[in-house]
Amino acid sequence: MSYYELWAVLRNWKTDFTTEDFARAFPSPDPRKVLSDMSNKGLLKRKERGLYEAVSSESYAKSKNNVDEGYELLKRSKLSYALSKVDGVFVWTNGGYNANRFFGSYPIYISIVKSEIEKWKAFLDKNGKKYTIYGTTPTETLYGIYYVLLPEDIVESTNIKGLNVEPLEKTVNFCMRESYTYEPALEMLEKKYNLGLGTKYAEIAESMA
Repeated sequence: MSYYELWAVLRNWKTDFTTEDFARAFPSPDPRKVLSDMSNKGLLKRKERGLYEAVSSESYAKSKNNVDEGYELLKRSKLSYALSKVDGVFVWTNGGYNANRFFGSYPIYISIVKSEIEKWKAFLDKNGKKYTIYGTTPTETLYGIYYVLLPEDIVESTNIKGLNVEPLEKTVNFCMRESYTYEPALEMLEKKYNLGLGTKYAEIAESMA
């Protein structure tokens, strides 16, 4: 029986239970490890030492799709990174523009230094987060919050409210290349930062007409 199958059983067993309750009802070579593993996966909540509660399916789904937590995790990393692509737009517009994402599938794009790929994999694995390397085929179906790693030789960034984001110029260039999707974002950025895009912006606007 997998942890997820056991979780389904526990949700319909008791509101809460002790390690001893579990060991008596479910023979196991190491019940404490099972409960610890399930807690780390977010399937159980440790209410106090030796007392557990099965997390509801709704709460579990919400915890796995917590967008704010996806960004907060980056703040705890000591590795170099820069939020890029749609995330560059998201940060530079102060959350005012977000495209092609929803809670069920929310990729977070981060540029990372090539030499730190394995460190990033270890960091995300340790925190139970899914990820893929940009431009490669994922090894599993990705859903909820996951990270798209963009390896680069050099990563430039600006810190905004605790998050490292690519330079504004790079975000503007991305919006121009993807103008059919990001034309509204260009309007926001032009108004907010008085970029003086001038003719370049006019050409983008006209192409959208």
